[in-house]
Formats: sequence, C-alpha cells, structure tokens
Amino acid sequence: MSRQTSYSPAFEAFAAERSAAAIQQQEALNGFLGSEHRSADLDARTLRGGGLTIGGVTSLGSFSHLSQTWLWTWANQNFDWEHPAVAPVRAIHEHGLRHDIPELTAGHLDLAGFPDPHQAATTMAIAAGHLLGGNGIWSCAINEGKGAAYVHLDDPQLPAAGFDPDSAPRLLMTAVQVFPGDHRRVVRGYFERHDAPYEETTERIAGGPQGGGRISVGFDTDGRLDRVSAEVA
Repeated sequence: MSRQTSYSPAFEAFAAERSAAAIQQQEALNGFLGSEHRSADLDARTLRGGGLTIGGVTSLGSFSHLSQTWLWTWANQNFDWEHPAVAPVRAIHEHGLRHDIPELTAGHLDLAGFPDPHQAATTMAIAAGHLLGGNGIWSCAINEGKGAAYVHLDDPQLPAAGFDPDSAPRLLMTAVQVFPGDHRRVVRGYFERHDAPYEETTERIAGGPQGGGRISVGFDTDGRLDRVSAEVA
C-alpha cells in the first residue's frame, strides 16, 4: 500500500463529472438529517434516530485517524461481498475495474499524504457513493473517535436534489475548487447528472431542463470557469 498525495487522474476525471451534483445531493441530505443522533444496523440495513427509520443502508468503508487510511468494507475481515449491506458496493468496485480507477478497486488506501486525509476520505466516499444513486452518505465516529464509518443511504423518504439554477453557480464554483483539473468536465457533468440538455461553444456551456430554468457558464481562454448566470423559469 503506497502513500497517496493526491487522487489518481482516473479518479479525478470520474469524480469531477459527478462533483457538483454529488455536492448538491449531499447538502440536501445533510439538511434533512440535521444533527440528530443516529445509529446504523448493517444487518437490517437501517439507520435509526430522530424519530425516523431510514432504509437502504450500504456500508462503504471506514477511515482511521490513527493510520490516516481508508478501508473499503468489502476488504474488512469482518465482512464479505455477500453481506446485504456490502453487496451493492460491487457496482462501485466493478466500475473501478472497467475504468481502471485504483481508488475504487484497492481495498486499503493510504491517504496520509493529502493535506487533509479525513476530508480526502469523505470526498472519495461522496463521489463513489453517487454511483449508487440514492441520497448521499452518512458518517459517524467509531472506535472511541479513532475512526469514522461511512454508509450510503437510499430511501424514498429522503430528499432527491434536482437541477437548480439558483444554487448551480455556487455548486459549480465549489466543485471546480475541489476538482480543478477540468472545469468543462465539471460543468458538463452537472447537466448530464440531471439529464438536462445543454449546448457548448468555446466560450460557454448553457442549458437546462425544459421549463426548469437555465444556466450559462462562461470560460476564460484557459478553459477555466469564470462566470455563471442563472435564469429561473
């Protein structure tokens, strides 16, 4: 297991095109869940707390604050691929195999070289979890605060974020800060994740769902996002 100081180019490309929509969905979930204490039952695939029982729990993995490493649940000796809360992660692993994305296929990852290893793990979990659809991830402290566990949630009672011209400028600006390598990929991804048609020129990408408002994103001569305008229907 070699120490990473950054994500692989393949993961950067994968995550960049999902980043804005994944951030939006995660914000919607965080706002719904609030700060209520909750507990996960992986055998039942439920998350309980705040008067709610949420279903569709999938265990993604865990992060150790001691070793600064990420461990996918399927690589954890206490679980296996057949566990009901682990089996859905096959879709993530198989996507990684098809597209040669090491972060999605290596069971144990050393993130100590990142400026903020815990945030690197969280960002990776959000991007990977977005492959499963659903509503985003929930995490909690484990081992007396020495680590954090991450689960993905997929339950119709949870909010599903849609194309939003009001929040799109902020979401896109945030996403290109997280994944600055290809701003156009980030912008195209936001439209595509919401199945919203768009047009692209050398100067801009613009579009939106019919009757749902539009956004126009401009780029400088280096292809970097430099302006976003929104038109609400």
